[in-house]
Formats: sequence, structure tokens, C-alpha cells
Amino acid sequence: MKFIQLFINVIYFFYLTKAITKNNNKNVLGLWKSIDNPGTHNQNVNISNVYLIRNVTRILNTILLKQDKNFRPTNGEKNKPLFVEVDVLVIGIGPISEHDLVFSIDCYFRQRWLDDRLAFTPITGQNEMSLASKFLEEIWQPDTYIKNGQKSYLHTLTVPNVLLRVRSDGQVTVSQRLTIRSKCRMFFSKFPHDSQLCHIEIGSLGYYNNEVTYTWKKVELDKSMSNMLSQYQLTGHYIEATNLTDPRFDNKAYSVLKAYFGFKRQQGFYILQIYTPSSLIVIMSWVSFWINKEASPARVALGVMAVLSISTIGFTSRNDLPKVSYPTALDIYMITCFGFVFAALVEYAVINYAQIAYIKKKLEELKGLENQKMIRQMFASSIMTAERASFDIIQDEIPIKVDNKQSSWWKKLFCKGKEEQKTSVFYKMAVKATKAKEKLKNHDPAEVVNKIDYVSKIIFPLAYIAFNLLYWCSFLFWIRDEVELSVK
Repeated sequence: MKFIQLFINVIYFFYLTKAITKNNNKNVLGLWKSIDNPGTHNQNVNISNVYLIRNVTRILNTILLKQDKNFRPTNGEKNKPLFVEVDVLVIGIGPISEHDLVFSIDCYFRQRWLDDRLAFTPITGQNEMSLASKFLEEIWQPDTYIKNGQKSYLHTLTVPNVLLRVRSDGQVTVSQRLTIRSKCRMFFSKFPHDSQLCHIEIGSLGYYNNEVTYTWKKVELDKSMSNMLSQYQLTGHYIEATNLTDPRFDNKAYSVLKAYFGFKRQQGFYILQIYTPSSLIVIMSWVSFWINKEASPARVALGVMAVLSISTIGFTSRNDLPKVSYPTALDIYMITCFGFVFAALVEYAVINYAQIAYIKKKLEELKGLENQKMIRQMFASSIMTAERASFDIIQDEIPIKVDNKQSSWWKKLFCKGKEEQKTSVFYKMAVKATKAKEKLKNHDPAEVVNKIDYVSKIIFPLAYIAFNLLYWCSFLFWIRDEVELSVK
């Protein structure tokens, strides 16, 4: 009885071992996709293909037995770092968010490194195998990540977009399609005439630079990308490799790759939606200078409408920007436009105030002249009666009709007194006071109002033109960008 039970157990373990071996071979074949041999795609499987499949299965089994994915390859040089070569093909950029200070790129991200534990003997003249993405889970791979990334992901439709190739000398090539959302430090002092320089940082999460070192091969841009950005124009790109230290880990250095992308903001949208309407509103506010000063409702309504319109445009122009603490170029322009519009409204208030102040001033001057006349008359009373009479006649400029029948001695006396009076101080004061009095009586206060409007018609347009010349020349030619755009 015991012999029969032992025999059954031997048979059970034999078939169990066979099934496990068969399953392992099936899994290994699942990791193998194809070999660069057109004959392997032929549906009529012949003897050579069966032999090829068996060889591939044997090679992969051998690789997996030699591989320990928990340790990085040393390639026979324990004291030297492993070099990982990176190249990027950018097929899309955007969107670029000023509000969140991020930008996105869509790219093919390729890495190459040498792992001598994956070396194998070439079969049928082929020295490279293309494997399924699942094979990556069975071998060591660098822990590459985007240091300034926020939300990056691998495309998985319809299958994970991963290309894996292993060369006979152990060189591994991994290509993945990624969408990288990265932080971008932006400066808005020249907005919307600004340029931005965004970058991505690539490095190892856990290996120091003496263990894993990253090197650039190249960064390429798809030619069709030039028309993919709506608000920006891609001005160029450049790359650099550096080492960064981390004070949290005894200032040990990490190998980091950086790829910079320069962007120049396109101004067409802002010219059509902000600058042109703002300029037209400013010009519209000048129409009040040609409206009669008596039409208060028309002038006030026009000024208030212009102020509200320019305020609305100014507030909506910054919806896409973060709440920065410094003024932008657009803020300066909108504040100046608001100042011109508000000044046009205040100009009407100045007109009314000037008119009232002018009338009060002239009334006070007239009152002062009357007081001066009384003082002069008091001084004149101390002079002889004849001279005083002559002085009063001349001061009031009343024509004296002399009768022909009057005696000649009276004419001589009068003429003599008149000639002497012309040289007296009181005579000169009287003439001056009389002329000022007549001028005040005949002067119209409306002339002052018309003069203010006339001056405003000239000063406001000239000042606005000068401001625009200074503004556009400064922000387009004279003021440099805050970021270095020496892109290649």
C-alpha cells in the first residue's frame, strides 16, 4: 500500500514540474516580441523559426537567471558610475499656464545604458532583440524622474507606449512616450511684451553622481510644432548637464540634465483686445473738449462712461496672470490711460471752478478800486479847490465843453491846471484805475473757459502721443527681459 502511494506521489511531482517549466517558457515567450528578421513574421512557421524561438527562449531564460534587478550594473568597474544617455524628441508643447506657472511637453523620452548581465550570443546574425514592456519589470532600470515635474504620465493607449531593445553586448534602449507637466519660473514685468524661459530637469531619485551619471545625446523638436502654440512663439532651446548637491544628504551631488525652451509672447491678441480699445476710449474722452461748457450732462456722462470702460478693460486684462506684487507693462499702460480719461473728466470741473473763481477775483478787484478811489479823493481834498476840481473831471474822463463865450482867462486857468495835473501822481493813479475798471466791466469770464478747453485740445493729444512713443520704445527695444534667452 505504501509503495502504491509513493508511486502516485512521484508521478504527481513529475507532471507538476513539467507544467511549471511549460508555464515559465510561455511567460518568457510573452516577454519576447520579435527579432529584426522579416522571416519571423511569416505565418507559415517552419523549422528554422521553431529553432529561432527555442534559442530566444533559452537566451531570455539565461538573462533572467543572471539578472538581479535590485542592484545596478557595474560592468566590471565597481568604482566608476554607470552612464545613462538620454535623448528627447519633443512632438508638442503646451498648454503654457501663466496662472499656475507650469508648461507641458509631449515627447519621446529615450534612455540608453549598458548592462553586461544582459549580454548574449547573437543568433542568426541578429544582435538586437525587441522585447515587450513587461520585460522592464524583470531587469534593472535607472530611477529616472523629472525633478521639477508636477504631473507627468506615460501614454498607455492602446498598450503602454514603451519600446524596449536589448543588444547582444548588453546595451538597453528604452523609449517611452511621456507628457511632462513641469513648473516654470515666469517673470511678468514686461507682460505682454515678455519672453519666458522654461526648462525640465532630469535626474536620478536615489543614486548619486558617482553611481549613476546622466549624459545628453540630443534634444530634437518636431518641425510641425511651430504652429501649435497660440500665444507664444518658440524661439529655440538648449541643453546642459550639471551636478546638484542636496544639503539634506551631506551635500552629496546628483547628476542632473536640463533642457531649456525659450518662448516669446505673441502680442496680436493684446493689441486687438486691450491696447486698441483703450486708446479709442482715451480719444473718445477728448470729445468733451468740443462740447459746450453749458452742456453739463453731456460732458459728465461722457467722462464717467469713459472712466468705467477703461476700468473694466484694466481689470479683465489680468485674469490669466497670477497676483504678482509688482506692476506689469500692461498695468502701466492701463493706469496711464485711466489717468488721461480721468483728467479729461476733471478738466470740466476745473473749468467750472476757474469760471467761478475768476468772477470772484474780479469782483474783489472792482471793490478794491472803489476803495482806492475814495482814498484818492481824501488826498485830493487837501489840494486847492481848482486843482481838485480839475482832477475829478479828468479822473472820470468826462468831456468838458467850453463855451465860446467864456472869458479867455478861464481857459488859461483851466489849461494851466490841466497841464500841471498830468504830471501829478494823483492824475496817473486816476487814469490807471479808470482803465482797469472799464476793462473789468467789459471782460467776459467765458474767455477763460474757452482758453482752458483750447489748451486741453492741444496738450492732451500731444501728451498721449509722447507717452505711447516712450512706452513702446521702452518695452520693445530698451528694456531687456528678466530671463536670459541665449537659446540655440
